Amino acid sequence: VSIQIVYLTPVLFPLPDFPKELEPKADPHRRGSLCDRHCAAVNNTHGDVGDLHSGSHQLMHGILTPRILPVFSNPSCCPHHSEEVPTCDGCLVKTTLTAENEVEAHKLSNNYKFGFKKWKSHVTARPWEDRSEIVKELYSDLNIIKSSMLTCGNLFYLLCFGWWLSLLYVLVSVLMFLTILGVPYGKLCWKLAGYFLWPFGKVIQKTKTYHRNCNMKFSKYDAIAEVNEVKETTPLISRQESFSPLTDPSHSPSLPQRRPSTYVWLLLGYPLLSLAHGLICFVCWLLVFIIPVAKMNGRTVTKVLLLPPEQVHVQRLRKTEVPLDAEVLLCCYRAVNAYYYKYAVDGINVFAVNLLPLVIVTLVLGYADKHNHYTSSVVKFTLALLSIMPLSYYIGMAIASISAQSNFAVGAVVNATFGSITELTFYITALIKGAREKNKCYEEIVKSALTGTLLGCVLFIPGLCMVIGGIRHQEQRFNSRSAGVSSALLFLSVGGVFAPTLFSKVYGRLVCGECQNVTQEPPGHYVCQSCHFDLMENNGTLYYSHVEPLVYTVSLLLPAAYIIGLLFTLKTHSHIYDIHVSDCHMPGHHHSAVVHWSRWRALLILLVATLGMSACADLATEHISPILNNSAVSQHFIGVTILAMVPELPEIVNGIQFALQNNLSLSIEIGNCIAVQVCMLQIPILVLFTVFYPTDFILVFSDLHVYASMFSVVLMNYIFMDGKCDYFQGTVLVMVYFILLAVYFFAPSPAGC
Repeated sequence: VSIQIVYLTPVLFPLPDFPKELEPKADPHRRGSLCDRHCAAVNNTHGDVGDLHSGSHQLMHGILTPRILPVFSNPSCCPHHSEEVPTCDGCLVKTTLTAENEVEAHKLSNNYKFGFKKWKSHVTARPWEDRSEIVKELYSDLNIIKSSMLTCGNLFYLLCFGWWLSLLYVLVSVLMFLTILGVPYGKLCWKLAGYFLWPFGKVIQKTKTYHRNCNMKFSKYDAIAEVNEVKETTPLISRQESFSPLTDPSHSPSLPQRRPSTYVWLLLGYPLLSLAHGLICFVCWLLVFIIPVAKMNGRTVTKVLLLPPEQVHVQRLRKTEVPLDAEVLLCCYRAVNAYYYKYAVDGINVFAVNLLPLVIVTLVLGYADKHNHYTSSVVKFTLALLSIMPLSYYIGMAIASISAQSNFAVGAVVNATFGSITELTFYITALIKGAREKNKCYEEIVKSALTGTLLGCVLFIPGLCMVIGGIRHQEQRFNSRSAGVSSALLFLSVGGVFAPTLFSKVYGRLVCGECQNVTQEPPGHYVCQSCHFDLMENNGTLYYSHVEPLVYTVSLLLPAAYIIGLLFTLKTHSHIYDIHVSDCHMPGHHHSAVVHWSRWRALLILLVATLGMSACADLATEHISPILNNSAVSQHFIGVTILAMVPELPEIVNGIQFALQNNLSLSIEIGNCIAVQVCMLQIPILVLFTVFYPTDFILVFSDLHVYASMFSVVLMNYIFMDGKCDYFQGTVLVMVYFILLAVYFFAPSPAGC
């Protein structure tokens, strides 16, 4: 329910003195001001309107008060979205969430909890009557008659599928005529050839054929008297039709499977056409936006081509009307629908469904073709990297489903355990491979990927969401206090992560290699390359005695700070977010929760997706060596861009969807939450992993990583200071991100690569 504050024009009447006993009580924690009273009026979206007293706005003896009126965008049901009501400076922003059921309300509430994965898609099935007409059309069976028009999508169908499919029907029609027995199906194929050349504006119907006896049976009392001289609307003679097994259509010997022509059709015509329709259906389903063409071809194979020829009737909509006894089998009025990106199968987005076979192909090629007989390492690396995207989606939806159906403790454990599993699987497998091959390049790639994830979540994700959201909304507001908490944790985490690096710069010994004497004299000037701070001087005394204990100390303190942040935002100071969740209990619109995935099913999918993620990460690290060795691009750039941002694509999509709904707080929290988890969870886990498995991972970053991360965090904190933003500020963040990418692109490769 969205809240609209309507101020009525005051009428000039004599104003009596306001009773003191009705004066609002002063808040002992803050000064009473007009801003406070305004905040109380705005934020009391669920309270009694009559309890809001203000000296200049009360309807007493001629004074008109502002009324808080609920406004419904759809009178049939309340809207299912969250809307933030901004107030004046210094006021807390209350967010009212409305949901269809308790499970969905729990999921929406988890989105605003620090440390929980933000998930846009529904975890329960939405009631059909609450969906928009656009969404209802996506799930139709193409049996609703609508007028068509000439569009670019329809022309695309004609050029890509229509002409050769129509030609194939003509050839099959000729083949059926040559067999003599298949003449009825030859006529059917001839009619369908014209239909599939341009199916728009045409309809395929199933005409009903009745085999009735000629006689009629009348009831014993065939005359019905009129009562109270009122004319009856029912017929005076009631007719009873009788069917026998010989005359009933369901037992008629003229069914397709009983005819000789049917066997000819099933042997010669139907397999060839089914193969063509199946190919078109597969291609169109993968392209998503032309799924109507896929539905049309699928329904043709399963319905139209299996009917007796005399029951299939093709007609143009503009010439004749639909007969009353005819069933509409197929009516496609457009080939392309841009809204099919919203299409879901069992709650799973269609893009994730289409990318799932890619995971299977990747695993089969990766482990069956170990010697690269059929594909190269570059192809396998690309497939493994692309397979991470759908697996990340399944992991995210499984986490959201389990959290929405469980209590707070279970949700927190699941989010903390599996929230970073996508990145950790790749980082750990890369470090293990580098330790086995004694190659320091894998360690540098992991550090670049960690830095790239931090930069992308701090600059690119919120900046892109601001730009896209700013196109629809002129100015967007967000909860500056919640963003301030995330920014403070981010400052703490970045300082802790780079503390060993700064320590090594201060106390380490600068060692340079490849030095040349420019003046050709012993005390002359030298030009050196490959300079670095040596931590292993005197048998590693500096590192083992000072740097390594500092690294382990920081790795223990950062998770402790993360836990304190959880307690602060979720328990002791949960009013910072001020979230109110309520179910939509409109009359006649209360529905029980029908979850897409139960807890056990979500847990099983989570475990399977995690195993698949581990396998794909193993394949990616196995076949990344040729790319690192033969690429002309800096390895820093590969780690900062491809390895860092590809696993975060589902999060980017969620952030964009939240921004388009004017919910920028969640868009910002998505990036901040990932960045905090990188510094406070992922990096400490990698450091502590070296205790059990020696990977030689040293928490000392290059100067470029340190400066880029520090500058990004400072810039983000400056942008988020006032609690409002527009597309210009988002453009600044995105441009800074691209400038840093250019720096990494032209930077030399790290040592050891």
